[in-house]
Amino acid sequence: MDYVDLRPGTRVSVIPAIGDAGAAYEATVRSVSERDIHISTPHRDAERLTVEAGAPLTLFTSVEGQIYRFPTRVRHVEESPAEGLIIEPPVEAEKNERRSYYRLITRIVPRYAAVVANNGTETPLDSCVILDISGGGLQMQSLTRPEVGARLHLLFALEGDPLEVDIYTDVLTVQPPSRAGRYHRIHGRFFSAPRGEVERLVRYVTRQQVERRRKGLL
Repeated sequence: MDYVDLRPGTRVSVIPAIGDAGAAYEATVRSVSERDIHISTPHRDAERLTVEAGAPLTLFTSVEGQIYRFPTRVRHVEESPAEGLIIEPPVEAEKNERRSYYRLITRIVPRYAAVVANNGTETPLDSCVILDISGGGLQMQSLTRPEVGARLHLLFALEGDPLEVDIYTDVLTVQPPSRAGRYHRIHGRFFSAPRGEVERLVRYVTRQQVERRRKGLL
C-alpha cells in the first residue's frame, strides 16, 4: 500500500468536535510513540484551545502538498514542563513497526476513469486506484499505461451527495511497475478543477476511510 508520513515537527490544524473548519487552531507534532502523539497546545492568534481528556478532535495536515484529515481523541492535557496535548493514535492510520511516526491510508476508487483522445473518444483505464489527492492534482495507479500529456476523465460517486464529482486531469509523469508489481504509477494535474469540487473529494476520502474501517478492510 501507499501511505503518507506523519512525523514530529509536522504542522497540523486542529478542530474540536463542534467547530468551524475555516477557524481551525494550529499546533505542531512534538513527538510520536507507539502509544500516543504529543502536540503543542493548539492556538489561533492569541486564543488557545481549551479541551479536557477524552475530548474528540479532528486534525488536518499537509504533507508534500497533499491534504489529509483524521479523527483522534485527547488522552491527557499537559501543563508542565511545557503545555501541550497527548492524543490517541488516529483510528484511520496504520502503525508501521520500527518507525516513530504513523502512515495514513488514503486510497479511493473512482466510479469511472478513462483516457480522453483528441477526437473526444474515451478509453477506460483498467483497475484505477487513487493514492493521493491535493488541491492541485493527484497520484494514482492503473494496470493501463497512459501517455505523458494525456488527459484523463475521472468520475466520483460521492456517498450522501446526489451530484457526482466530474474532473479532468493531465498526466505529468508515469512510473513503470516495480519488478514484482503490475501497476503503473501516474501523477496528474487537475485541468480547470473548481476548488469546491476538490474540497468535496477530500471529504469523500474521509468517508471512504471510515467506511472501509467499519467493514474491517483497513
